[in-house]
Amino acid sequence: MKQEPILIAENIDKSFGSFLALDKFEAEIPRGVTGLLGPNGAGKTTFIRALLGIHPFDDGKIHFMDYELPRDLLIVKDRLGYQPEVDTKIRKTSAMRYVTHMASLAGLPRSAARQRSFDTLHYVGLEEARYRDMNTFSQGMMQKVKLATALVHDPLLLILDEPTAGCDPKSHKQILDLIADLGNAHGKNIVVSTHLLPDIEKTADYVVVMSNGSRVIQGDLKTILTQSDEVVTLQVRISGNHQSFANKMKDIGFDITTVSDNQINCIMRSDQELDNFQIFKLAKENKVNIRMMTPYKQSLEDVFIDAVTNGGNSNGH
Repeated sequence: MKQEPILIAENIDKSFGSFLALDKFEAEIPRGVTGLLGPNGAGKTTFIRALLGIHPFDDGKIHFMDYELPRDLLIVKDRLGYQPEVDTKIRKTSAMRYVTHMASLAGLPRSAARQRSFDTLHYVGLEEARYRDMNTFSQGMMQKVKLATALVHDPLLLILDEPTAGCDPKSHKQILDLIADLGNAHGKNIVVSTHLLPDIEKTADYVVVMSNGSRVIQGDLKTILTQSDEVVTLQVRISGNHQSFANKMKDIGFDITTVSDNQINCIMRSDQELDNFQIFKLAKENKVNIRMMTPYKQSLEDVFIDAVTNGGNSNGH
């Protein structure tokens, strides 16, 4: 069930010269873990930076709880935690000193900042490296430092921009596990901005997909993936010409989605047994052998590609 929104974006425009980076962007971010998805250049980072006041938007409004941006920017910034995509480190500085400094900037008293930094670095798995110079850290360790920095002042909303970028497989899994734990066990509100679909499938309950500065689809992840029992692709491979056979399938009422040199994809209808019978009958009539016929349920990748390619459902779900 969809939670009440913690953040609502209304008709956000942002231009850089003649380039329109956000075009009437609208989205609702519920409580819990939300994936902000889109190809590179979709506008994800621009929206995040507009929310943080780094790139003030040209038009529109953002509502965060009982506050409104840009009017209440200074109040809202204190309630956000941000993990940027770019590296953030100071020469010859330990992770402990750096996170403590950032906690102090967020308003924590010095003693509380040190204790919170100590505990947060332990939580993200850097307890044995907290006093090491960050310039000796791997990319995975740096991502954990950035996560600790975003988390240290206990914000109401965590915003993580490409949180697994550059990680080795072990660190990648550890960070995804941390995000899932923060959302599930600790009840944190999190926006994970990424172009990596598996990361969203493993961590998020809700998804907003962007393309060309606009939202193309949003909704509960499980609902999107199971919108209807009919949204199942039937994959068919034959021994003859796939395009010719696809045309014959279309003639008898099948909705053909894609055809390649070795496979036909079509949308299954309500009666799977009847579909199978008609395809086998068509193959027999045309002296074609069916090599494979397999139903395939819709994945997040399918939804993503369809939304970005065809514009998805601009009204959301």
